[in-house]
Order: sequence, then structure tokens, then C-alpha cells
Amino acid sequence: MLVNADIDVELLSFFNRPGTPWLDTVMGAASNPGILLAIAALAAIYLWLKSPHRALAALLLWAAIGAADLLSARVVKPQVARPRPCSADPVHIAYPLGCGSGLSFPSSHASDTAAAAAVFGWAAPRLSAIGVALVVLVGVSRVYLGVHWPTDVLAGWALGAAVGAALITIARLRYLR
Repeated sequence: MLVNADIDVELLSFFNRPGTPWLDTVMGAASNPGILLAIAALAAIYLWLKSPHRALAALLLWAAIGAADLLSARVVKPQVARPRPCSADPVHIAYPLGCGSGLSFPSSHASDTAAAAAVFGWAAPRLSAIGVALVVLVGVSRVYLGVHWPTDVLAGWALGAAVGAALITIARLRYLR
């Protein structure tokens, strides 16, 4: 199990403060799986309609999300078994939407959005800033809500980016010669 580093506690304390009802709502929405899946569906439709790689890009987006989620939630989390900050003592946090369940490291939300953003940025480079902004918003929301340590989010981003890059490389080698 990972030990909470001072930097994790300090960054968590910085981001996880009592906010305004408006900010709590925005951060809760940024972490809502239903909203994130709807955004992914819209991105896949956009890629299907506009990307030069069309069906491959849309399929790759969903494959990236699925692979990142599988690796983070089913492979890495059980091995690391790190508790969420809202379950850790003596850390005091404010969590407007509850503690969450399960394990913490890495953040599956962060890995899934990073993987999707990598594919989206590859298939629609002029819109890649939208994907990056969503990745940052989702990652910050996880720490703001007190359900992940900052290093959980960083690891999720790294895992997701690696999954996205691997799938893009495979697609280029196999289908785009």
C-alpha cells in the first residue's frame, strides 16, 4: 500500500476546501460518470463525422476508455489497495458528495479521460485543447471532492496517456500504413 506523502496531504488540503454550492455542483458534474459517458459519446460521433479516420477513430476512443478503465480499476487498484483520502486518518477533508467506495490508486476517472483525450487529440488535433481541459477538470474534481489523492490523479493521467498512445501506435501500424 502507498504511504500518504506530505505533498499529497498538502495538495489535497489546498484543493479540498469548503467551496460554494456552485463550485460543488460543477465539480460533482465533472466527476459524474453519466455526464462523462455522454461527452465521450458526443466525441465519438464527432470523430465518426469529421475525422479522416472516421470509424477507426470513434472505435479507438471507446477502446481507449475501456482499456484504461480495465487496467486502472481491475489490475492496478487491487494490487496497490490504497484507501481513498476520505477513509484515511488523520486527514480531515470536506467532501460535498460523499466519500465514494472502493480503492483510490490510480484514479479511473483520470485514466479514462486521459486515454480518451489522447485519441481525440490524435484524431481531431485542432480540438485537442478541449480534451486537455476536460482531463484537467476531471482530475481536479476528484481531488476537490476528496475521493482521490493528487498522486492518484497523476498516475491515472499517466496510465491513460500510455493506453491512448499504445492504441494510436497499434492503429497506425496495423490500419494506417
